[in-house]
Amino acid sequence: MPSEVRKPFAFQVKAAWGRGLLCALLLFPSPLLADVIYLKNGRQIVGQVTKEDEKQVYYEADGGEFAVSKSIVDHVEKSDAPAAPPAQSAPRPSRDVPLPITPPVDSSIEMSGVIHDDAVDEAYLTQLADDAARNSTPENLRKLKQGFQAAALFLTRKGDPEAAIVKYRESLKYLPHDQALTLALGYSLWKQEHYLEAVDLLSPEADRYPHSPDFRVLLGSAYYGMENLDQAITEWSQALAVGDNPQLRQAVARAQRERDVSGSYSELRSEHFLLRYDGQQNEKLSGGILTSLDGSFLDLVLDLDYSPSETIVVILYPNQDFRDITRTPTWVGALNDGKIRVPVSGLTSMTPDLARVLKHELTHSFVRQITLGRCPIWFNEGLAQLEEGATTAALGSQLARAFAAGKTPAYSSMEGSFVGLPADQVPLAYAKSLAALEYLRDVFGMGEIRRMLRQMASTDFGTVLQDEVRMDYPSFEAEVANYVMKKYGS
Repeated sequence: MPSEVRKPFAFQVKAAWGRGLLCALLLFPSPLLADVIYLKNGRQIVGQVTKEDEKQVYYEADGGEFAVSKSIVDHVEKSDAPAAPPAQSAPRPSRDVPLPITPPVDSSIEMSGVIHDDAVDEAYLTQLADDAARNSTPENLRKLKQGFQAAALFLTRKGDPEAAIVKYRESLKYLPHDQALTLALGYSLWKQEHYLEAVDLLSPEADRYPHSPDFRVLLGSAYYGMENLDQAITEWSQALAVGDNPQLRQAVARAQRERDVSGSYSELRSEHFLLRYDGQQNEKLSGGILTSLDGSFLDLVLDLDYSPSETIVVILYPNQDFRDITRTPTWVGALNDGKIRVPVSGLTSMTPDLARVLKHELTHSFVRQITLGRCPIWFNEGLAQLEEGATTAALGSQLARAFAAGKTPAYSSMEGSFVGLPADQVPLAYAKSLAALEYLRDVFGMGEIRRMLRQMASTDFGTVLQDEVRMDYPSFEAEVANYVMKKYGS
């Protein structure tokens, strides 16, 4: 049995999908991101400008990190607004695939005509459609497009991306092949992991707009999610032929490494999983793993009251191949970056430890979809450990002493990935994460945890904490500390 899956619970499974490269798709202006990029066509992009070079202006918004060509920028107005405090900002998930180079929807769209009483005004949208059908002037079509964009943006912000997808589909009935709407719909489909639907939508449009790299970039990302590495590399390479992009070059290099390692792997499928493995070494093991995954899937559906609809990719690697592909620290025993990656050298059949590793990583897949990738890492890791059956008992006394001495990192500082932590701090970080979820389960119940997960999809975690358990971060910290010290303190 490899050492990676024999380590204590704090080491057993490490989710590194929170590395901050990928964010929610659809952009909303934020009072904390007050820089404005004025484009030559009169449009504006609201975000936080991070850097500029000779060719592009780079900025962050609620939808992630983007770059816009300087050739279309009129000027940039920088704000002196302070950055958001860590305790109030949601961490960004990562699936290590590139994003379209420009945002799919203008973040400054006017919403006042479409949104009333915190809901989409469906009658107003119908009126816009009727006006455009009777008289398809450029102005009526512009209003129609903006109305549906505003509705989709609002629904995405409210944590209902599937409803936003419906709005984008409706808009394309009236404005077929519109570049911005098609890209936004494709991006929403990809974000929700509807990869095949995204491919069907984007493939003809990529040919229709050969000078726009965004379609090829997003199409490649959809193929990558489907584990079609050859086609992903082809699409991304075509996008690079239109214009160079460092992130895209890195994605191609990574996909090529993966293809070189796993291009000859065998496959097994079930209703919910695509399992890829080295056929010469893992034939017997793979069947046991698929059975274990299917059982864990049903457990999680019951525990979290949610069922992912898309196929989840799981890849079994020899240990060294796992290191070569993931480039993770040596303490990382498995990885979920949108695909579940597990090193299995030395294993020939299922073991209880491996079953726990798989369930832990699968929990991250559920959490990412439920929260739209907005779950703080400590909450995510704590829940994954809870679901795998871990407890704080092994490190309880040590954790109680650390709490008593004030030597644990604050939960508000643990919203981002643990991958960059020094190895000696990792066990305590995982133990503290688990302690928080044990506290929530024992005091408020699993129903409260489920409600918190769903609220994260549309609300920053500080607000979730206040709304659901009536605490701010310091109060929550104190309550968990009291819980741990009462349970394990001497």
